[in-house]
Amino acid sequence: MFNRTLTTILGIICLLTFSLSEDKFSSFRELKKISNGMSIIHSSDSKVGIIAIHGFYPAYWVGIHHEWVQPFNYLVENDINTFFYKYDWNDCPSSVAVDFNKELNDLINKYPNINQWQVVGHSMGGTVVLFSILNSKLNENIIYNIVATALHMDIDKVPMTTRMSIEKRFKKCPDNLNSFDEVFSKGFKNKLVQWRNIKEFDSQFKKYDFDPYDKEIKNSIVVQFPDSLNGERVGHTSSLYFAILEIVN
Repeated sequence: MFNRTLTTILGIICLLTFSLSEDKFSSFRELKKISNGMSIIHSSDSKVGIIAIHGFYPAYWVGIHHEWVQPFNYLVENDINTFFYKYDWNDCPSSVAVDFNKELNDLINKYPNINQWQVVGHSMGGTVVLFSILNSKLNENIIYNIVATALHMDIDKVPMTTRMSIEKRFKKCPDNLNSFDEVFSKGFKNKLVQWRNIKEFDSQFKKYDFDPYDKEIKNSIVVQFPDSLNGERVGHTSSLYFAILEIVN
C-alpha cells in the first residue's frame, strides 16, 4: 500500500484550471432529472472515460446530486468523456453492482477508442465500486476509485441519530461493508485508489466513535487528503471535486 498526502499544489491546480466558460450544469436539479442507468454527460475524442457513481441520499436531502455539479462542469470544460451511473440508493450496493457491471461492459464495448477508464464512486457509491471490482475480471484499462467511502462500520459506535437506519440497511443487505474483511486482506485483481478524508473533517463521519476509513486494502493506493486545500475545508462533499482534479491532472 502506498500512502501520500496531497499538498497545496492541488489547490494551485484548482486555480490554474479554473475556466470562465459557461457551465453545462447550473444546479443539481438538472442532474436529478436524469434517468436511472448509464447516461452520457459528455462525449469527445478523448482517450479517457470517467464514470461517476453517486452515493446515498436520506429522505430529507434536498440537493440530490449537488456534489457532482462542479466535477461534471470541470470534466466537460476539459473535454473528457464523462458518464453518470444512477441507481436506486435504497437498493443493496451488492445488487446495484451487478447491474453496474453489465452497463460498464456494454459501455467499454461501445467506446473502443477509450483506452483508460476511471470509475469514481463517491460515499456509498464507493461501496458499489467495491462490490463491482469484487466480481470483475482483470482489466488493466480500468482504474477504480472510491472517494469518502467508509471501509467498515461499527454500528454500536454510530450516533443514535443514524444508528437505526444503518442497522436496518445492514439487516436488509447481508452483503455489506463488514463482509469485505477477508477480501481486503487479499486485495483485488484490478487497480483500486482510495481517496480518504480526515475523519474529524468529514461531515458524515466526524461524530462516529471510530474511524470508518481505518482499514487496509492490500495493494490499493491510498491518497490521504489534508484538512484543507487552498483555504477550503476538505470534507465529505468537497473531496470529490479535489479527487476529480487529481485524477484528470
